[in-house]
Amino acid sequence: MKQIIFTAILGFCGLTATISDAGNFKITDPNQGHQIFTDALNAKDLDILVDIYADDAVMVAPGNNVIRGKENIRAFFVETLKAVESITLDTVFRVNYQDTVVFRSNYTVVYKTEDGQTVTQAASGIEVERLQPDGTWLFIVDHHYGGTDLAKFMQMNQPQ
Repeated sequence: MKQIIFTAILGFCGLTATISDAGNFKITDPNQGHQIFTDALNAKDLDILVDIYADDAVMVAPGNNVIRGKENIRAFFVETLKAVESITLDTVFRVNYQDTVVFRSNYTVVYKTEDGQTVTQAASGIEVERLQPDGTWLFIVDHHYGGTDLAKFMQMNQPQ
């Protein structure tokens, strides 16, 4: 039911995505990947978050933690969804080359720390989508801070 409502919202916004017979969420237009990711994270929809990554995807998460494979990405999002309250994300640019699209994003995430403090953090990521044999697109690389000037990032995100 949650995915049906999510798909209806996407349709209302003019976004293109489908749910396969198995219930897996598919990106059918690579330009919608960021919006689908943002909507899924804000809706705390673990299944959609995981469905938009390739089985062999690589993610670089906070602490320069390299996460490989869809099941490990799922485990990362299980924990992430416990803390994240919201995210806003803007696509800065995208470069299409044959079956690959590279994106740079600016995003702001609001989350709760283990002690209950609310933290707002801004950064810039780099993401890569690859065209799949079925005509859909999946994220193959997601580097949370890949587009961030780390010196500025550390200054901007110091506790107050």
